[in-house]
Amino acid sequence: MSALRTATREHHDRIDRLVNLTLLQDREHYATVLQVFDAFLRAWEPAVQAALPGRREWLQARSRLRFLQHDLRVLGIAALPAIAALPAFASPAAAWGSVYVMEGSALGGQVITRSLAAAGLGPHTGAAYFHGWGEATAGLWRDARALLESELSDPVALDHACDGARGTFDSLTLLLEAALHERTSAA
Repeated sequence: MSALRTATREHHDRIDRLVNLTLLQDREHYATVLQVFDAFLRAWEPAVQAALPGRREWLQARSRLRFLQHDLRVLGIAALPAIAALPAFASPAAAWGSVYVMEGSALGGQVITRSLAAAGLGPHTGAAYFHGWGEATAGLWRDARALLESELSDPVALDHACDGARGTFDSLTLLLEAALHERTSAA
């Protein structure tokens, strides 16, 4: 986990700057962030399930796409057109690196949801995606970490996972930059 965190720190920071916890209070900014995450997840989920067919049920059980789609409906925000399919992952380990990013985002969502509550947004009023699994999120993260550590015990697999994680952050960054008409410094 430490290697993944170190390998993706700058990539994670770019996403944080784009999502911008303070700007999430602005409805237009928040709507754009939700739209981008929705468009990304609609392409990402089939790609990661194809790369990890033996974990399809595990992945489906952890999907937060329905939370995003709930938020869009509740807030009256139109979904963006689907993005082109994501390129296939170079290896199962690269897909696990991508899973690390998305599972970590569920944990990070717990911080974001507290900020959104100040703007009157909760799990039933437009912040279901960031609220995610609520109090169960920490336990789900521990489960994901254990699985990642098991799957990525080989140094070569870990290198591939770091590449997959960076690629996931970069894909999201490019989508957010385009939608927000903003650029961040490269990682």
